[in-house]
Amino acid sequence: MKTKSYIKIMLATILAGTLSACDFLDVVPTGNATEADIYKTQTQAERMVVGCYSEIPDFMQPQKGFPGLMGSDEMVVGHRGTTRWFHYKSLMNGDESSSSTYFALWSNTANSYPVDAQKKDIWGAIRKCYNVLNNLDKVPDITKENINLWKGEALFLIGYYHQILLEFYGPIFLAKEEYSQNVENNQMRVPYDECVEFIAEKYDEAAKLLPAIRTNGEKNRATSATALGFKARLLLYAASPLVNGNTEFYANFKNPDGKPLMNLTYDREKWKKAMDAAEDAIKLCEANGYKLYGGSTTDWFKGGTNYHEAFVGPKTGSFNNWDEILFGIANQGEISYCIKNFAPRVGFDKYNRNGFRGYVFPTWSCVTRYFTLKGLPWEDDPDTKNLKPTDIVQSPFFPKEQTSAYHAFREPRFYASIGFDRGPFEVNNGTIMLKCRRGEPQQEDGIRGNEYQSDNGYFCQKWVSTKDTYNPRTNKFTFNNWVFPYLRLAELYLSYVEADMEYNHKLSAKSLEYLNKVRTRSGLPTFQESWSYAGGIPTDIAKLRQVIRDERSNELAMEGRRFHDIRRWKILEKVLRPKEKSWNTAGRTAKEYYRLTEMNDGDYVDRSTIEAPKCYWLAIPIDQIQIDPNLVQNPGY
Repeated sequence: MKTKSYIKIMLATILAGTLSACDFLDVVPTGNATEADIYKTQTQAERMVVGCYSEIPDFMQPQKGFPGLMGSDEMVVGHRGTTRWFHYKSLMNGDESSSSTYFALWSNTANSYPVDAQKKDIWGAIRKCYNVLNNLDKVPDITKENINLWKGEALFLIGYYHQILLEFYGPIFLAKEEYSQNVENNQMRVPYDECVEFIAEKYDEAAKLLPAIRTNGEKNRATSATALGFKARLLLYAASPLVNGNTEFYANFKNPDGKPLMNLTYDREKWKKAMDAAEDAIKLCEANGYKLYGGSTTDWFKGGTNYHEAFVGPKTGSFNNWDEILFGIANQGEISYCIKNFAPRVGFDKYNRNGFRGYVFPTWSCVTRYFTLKGLPWEDDPDTKNLKPTDIVQSPFFPKEQTSAYHAFREPRFYASIGFDRGPFEVNNGTIMLKCRRGEPQQEDGIRGNEYQSDNGYFCQKWVSTKDTYNPRTNKFTFNNWVFPYLRLAELYLSYVEADMEYNHKLSAKSLEYLNKVRTRSGLPTFQESWSYAGGIPTDIAKLRQVIRDERSNELAMEGRRFHDIRRWKILEKVLRPKEKSWNTAGRTAKEYYRLTEMNDGDYVDRSTIEAPKCYWLAIPIDQIQIDPNLVQNPGY
């Protein structure tokens, strides 16, 4: 049944670029307007299309947001802060359940949502997309070009919204037409592989109608590159251990009619499909001018600059990395909030909640994954394998200062992403030296019960630039504008590499080519050159797998993808249950400070609650289960 009552568009999420200047409000006044009223002109029709983007979640928000950025082992918040204020903690301490879920994607009207739960009407957005598809041909003055373009966007978004649900919940049901408001209360979940096939078909249909690139004013909107890029991500996920022959978790995961929701037989060919999809997307991107920001370099400093500027833009001029970003969000209000909490305190000598706070920071796990200057894991590099984190060395940037050996001999992406004691940090119109020991500007008191400071001695440089400033005398901030990437070209290269490695148990010439594009953009040696220092490229599949996974995690660090990666790799409890390490932030000297201890998660996190299979998917709200007798809950809830 078609929805023929009023359709109201609210642009809660503003996608990147000039869309933020459009501020589309209601297409028509509320009341009893008909579809004929809504689709009177091309202008009104385009507003409907733009409105279809409005329910895309904000995956960057570290506080009251969806858990991509904070729900893995990459970033964490300081000692204080309850689940209510930092929703990712619900996944860490057992607050997430079918009767209390902070992430409202399956339904945004459940009675079980706690206060401040984040809500998105995904199914409603899908209905809007179908409404567009069903009515564009009726617009009196519309051109054939716009019909195809806007239908392509609607088809892409149908696929993308389904993919969001698939990544967070596993098997879903499929909206194949403009169903009535309550259709989701009357269907069984569809087997995972069928969901993947449906979504992939939508992306293929969209790609045939969409242009490969957009003009400056529309770079925030879907392209054929966007569609094929997300298809590549979809198929990589579908080939991964969590959903490809996982008998441990899903042997009894079935619909009420007995139909299995997961294929329990491992299918190696899924990796080949993922590899082919990634290559199709890469070829389309490269043929249409997409490229990694900064190109290739052998210069260590230039490589770090390339990588950092790819995210926050150059020191002079505006952000210009749409050649690498296939889809992104530029909600500058949320971005400025993130910067405020990422950047270390400057301008204050004592504990103060004003200014930059620096209490959202990278974990020890994130920091230690980065490769060495030779482009190798720490334990494989002949220059570093005999060094311990607690070994004290001369700072590579400030020769008169001492720092940890772990802060020296590192790859350019490390320095472009991580702020550390006696290291450089770009902020406030320049570069400062971080002083993170007790009584010093960036760690003032070292008392972990205080909120606005790093609990492990590290800060996030990746999303902070020299253009981000704070004046303590006027209490005024200036924030840089940039785009948070939801998908970028580097991910496609690395997806191809991973799929090739899993399918062939080695790296082909094509994989090495793609891998080296990513590495040399950041000034790393080629993969072959790096491993020549360690006896050659690993032939042991487990070792090679770990290296390729770490390469992906380092390149995409703090972008929200590791949240999903550790789940699809089926290693969530392995990496999340151990407590994170920290420097002794109460230490005043290098000798006192560079002692490893457990980071204090505070009273609001209990990692013992992290368990399989429960923590791999979000819970479907219990009142939705009660409404629909055909709807089965995810395992573990």
